[in-house]
Amino acid sequence: MVCCAAMDTADATPGLDWLDGPTLLHNGERTADLAPKVLTLIEDGDPTPLRAWLAELGIRPEKPVRLA
Repeated sequence: MVCCAAMDTADATPGLDWLDGPTLLHNGERTADLAPKVLTLIEDGDPTPLRAWLAELGIRPEKPVRLA
């Protein structure tokens, strides 16, 4: 859902890294710091790092996500 929101609101695109597999590209650059933020939300229940990352990239989490 995070990646769908990034694609819908911040013009991010899916990518493929030869070592890590699927990745998210924002402005042509790989967003390597996303996984730890999602993991913090899942394991610790702390949304703060992920929300800060979303705001920094201009991703609007309140906007409905378009599933294609």
